[in-house]
Amino acid sequence: MSTGITTADPHVPPPTADMPYDLTIELVSHMVEAGLIPRDRRVYLKDGRLFEQMAKTKAHGYVGAAITMALALRLPAGWGLWPESTIVLDPSNAPLPDFAVIRGETPLEFAGADRFPGPADIGLLIEVAVTSLREDLTSILEKYARAAIPAYWVVDVPGCRILVRNEPRVVDGKSEYARVETYRPGQSLPLVLDGQEVARIPFNELLR
Repeated sequence: MSTGITTADPHVPPPTADMPYDLTIELVSHMVEAGLIPRDRRVYLKDGRLFEQMAKTKAHGYVGAAITMALALRLPAGWGLWPESTIVLDPSNAPLPDFAVIRGETPLEFAGADRFPGPADIGLLIEVAVTSLREDLTSILEKYARAAIPAYWVVDVPGCRILVRNEPRVVDGKSEYARVETYRPGQSLPLVLDGQEVARIPFNELLR
């Protein structure tokens, strides 16, 4: 009887190796509901790992309140504001963007559906950058573009500008936005939902 000699695949870890355990949004939601994660901790899911949201600066709070007031006045019927709450990009990524504009007359519709808003529900995401500009324009932008979020605004507080991204696409395996615009004091930003401009928002109502 002959015996064969097999060579271990160097890319496959040995059976005894410890493997990372990736979390999903479904599992994290169950953990929160069961009290395994304290409900006062603002955690989010990134690439299957749990992270805690940073505390907000005063500037972040002021600008966030201004954005809330400006958007609430201009959102058309069928759209609502979802501030600092969980959205789901895919099973392993559930961030807490500063603002999401979502479909529906009221966010309570998602409670009845027992789910968080996903890419098909989202018309616009907004991040307020006081100390987070680099991440907001790199890893976070890439995830939003990969999930085909149609519009993404970064409010650059120290730079006194608002960076607007539209038309997500994937080029050579990298996700990005094809249309890039920068708005400054004295200008107005088009609020575009489902490909249609529904309002214009003066820059000075959002940031000074």
